[in-house]
Amino acid sequence: MKQSVVYIGVDVAKAYLDVAWAAASRRFPNDRNGHAALVLWIKQSAGSVQLICEASGGYEQALLESLEQNNLAVTLVQAIRVRQYARAAGILAKTDTLDAKVLAAFGAAMQPKPTPALSAEQKRLRQYEAQRRHLSKVLLAEQNRLAQVSCAELRSLSRSLISKIKKQIDTLDAGIAPSSVNSIAAKRPLWLAWHRLITTVVRSAASALSSVGGALCAAGSTWLRSAPLATIRSCRVFINACAPKANHTNSL
Repeated sequence: MKQSVVYIGVDVAKAYLDVAWAAASRRFPNDRNGHAALVLWIKQSAGSVQLICEASGGYEQALLESLEQNNLAVTLVQAIRVRQYARAAGILAKTDTLDAKVLAAFGAAMQPKPTPALSAEQKRLRQYEAQRRHLSKVLLAEQNRLAQVSCAELRSLSRSLISKIKKQIDTLDAGIAPSSVNSIAAKRPLWLAWHRLITTVVRSAASALSSVGGALCAAGSTWLRSAPLATIRSCRVFINACAPKANHTNSL
């Protein structure tokens, strides 16, 4: 018999974690000691538990890592889904304790799958990308401010700050780029295979139009498994254009 899962709602704020577990509600500090106390409290349960929390501007990251280290299942849900569920249930009030109870009820009703743990590289890239977005906003704000400043000394300071921000963005881009290059390199063999298939079909059509149908049938199964939709559609157009000519040639 499949063991039922108990869903625990966790409302994450900068300083505190409000937790709703069945009829009990508790508040823990959102720091290392608070996470340890929360884990200890949860592990009193002999059954299977799963925590439900919302993304909270990064304040949830340390909690997620602590839960991951202690092998506790957790699902990170979108805030809008939870609010829609609350409205559908007629819950319009909003407090930290009530939000935790709504998260627990949402988990029990929707039974979402646990969020997979991120690798160290994925965590690093997320932090790099978040910092880049932040610096891009700061850069835009400073550039707009520079356009409104007339004092020569202040303009010099602003240009210096803009230069430093751009250098930091370049540093972040350099840290992000290797992963993008590796991703492209991993996909290159597949794109090369598509190119060879299309080239083979075109040459077959040029040498003997009657062979187009067979070549495309052989290539079609591969395209349907791996090619983008646009590629499939373009090849179908090619088939429709060549097939009548092939039939005409065969009938002569």
